[in-house]
Amino acid sequence: MLERGPRRSHGELIDDRAGLMDATRGLYRSVGRSVGERKPWRFAAFYGGSSNLWFGNTPRMLAEDFELQQRYGVGWDWPIGYDDLAPYYDEAETLMAVAGPTRSPQDRGGRPYPQPAHALSLPEQRLLARHGDDFFPCPSARASVDPAGPGARSRCCASYVCNLCPVDAKFTVQNGMAAPFADPRVELRLGARVQAVDHGAGVATGVHWREGSGAGAREQQASGALIALGANALFNAHILLRSGLESGPVGRYLHEQAAVTAVIDLEGVDNFQGSTSCTGLHYRYARGPRRREQAAVLLETYSSVHLRLSPGRWRQAMVVTGIFETLPDADSRVTIDPQDPERPLTEYRGPGDYCRRSIVDFAGDLERMLDGLPISDTHVAKPDDSLGHILGTARMGVDPESSVVDGDQIHHGLRNLLVLGGSSFPSGAPARPTLTIAALSLRSARRLLASSTP
Repeated sequence: MLERGPRRSHGELIDDRAGLMDATRGLYRSVGRSVGERKPWRFAAFYGGSSNLWFGNTPRMLAEDFELQQRYGVGWDWPIGYDDLAPYYDEAETLMAVAGPTRSPQDRGGRPYPQPAHALSLPEQRLLARHGDDFFPCPSARASVDPAGPGARSRCCASYVCNLCPVDAKFTVQNGMAAPFADPRVELRLGARVQAVDHGAGVATGVHWREGSGAGAREQQASGALIALGANALFNAHILLRSGLESGPVGRYLHEQAAVTAVIDLEGVDNFQGSTSCTGLHYRYARGPRRREQAAVLLETYSSVHLRLSPGRWRQAMVVTGIFETLPDADSRVTIDPQDPERPLTEYRGPGDYCRRSIVDFAGDLERMLDGLPISDTHVAKPDDSLGHILGTARMGVDPESSVVDGDQIHHGLRNLLVLGGSSFPSGAPARPTLTIAALSLRSARRLLASSTP
């Protein structure tokens, strides 16, 4: 396994909390027609990748998220459906020891989550009572119970700095997948910057990479019968382009969801009783026929405290975030930076009018989604500049002219090359994508093994 960055312990990451994002800024260059189009992309370039920095929210996509065009006449359908992915969602949730509710907006086939859901705050308990058909506790890969054996993660301490959990309660590659990397058959090469996939006669034959920098840089090469790219959507596309694999829309349809945060002032109801950060999800506008005209929005509700500057009402406030789906634009893309061919160049055209219509309606939607709470004021912020959900650029589909990989994330042209991760997403549903990325990879691996077994 080739890893671009170093291996850093959990303690080292905690100590360098403020500098982690700065380390990635020189690894790509963002251009655009305006400041708003010169978008920052958040990711982690060291062992374990962005699993080290994610918040740990693990909602599944809905069945209709895979069928936007079929159901609502917009966007693109995935070549696989919810039922195809459901058993691998189960497997991913088990691997991550996800804590989740007994009732879910998706069909789970009666299967419980590995851990019970986190406790809701008092405002969320009111929302559950009033909006029971639309409001659910948020599934998360942050442990809700005390460790049950050696190697089990600590219980969430509700300190609300989940991107770098101080007690390591959140699933990461480092704390949850140590066993595969300890296997003597696995060799991990750190500081290995993949340059290209070697190929010929329609077959991927290996990769070559560079270790070190400046005059001390060394070129390395390895051959293989099966090659898998597992970088993010910036670097998967960049590697394909540098390999001369330019057929189909390689690099195009770069996207991520949009997000808008609001602070809700409450009257007579304190917050801050939940047992983790994001504890609730509101699905009222995340599904249904409104998607014909404007983007779905999934509302996240937070137990984390936002101190209200009003004596005697310090905890009478709640933070919520709307996550908005986007329809990918072919002109939003990754190319090779002419100033530095080892660096991706990103061009982003914004979230699009379909998404913007829902952002404009967000304040009014909040009134309806939060009906039942005693609200005195609502403070809606500007959209976030980045979520760290880099999607598209090697989208899946059945037609090699309009997609890069098939539903198993196998490259259309090189059938022994897998291109894994968020780069394969044809659309950006409002559910945070990490669980789906994991489920897709598990599905690809299981189906590949099944097809190679005599």
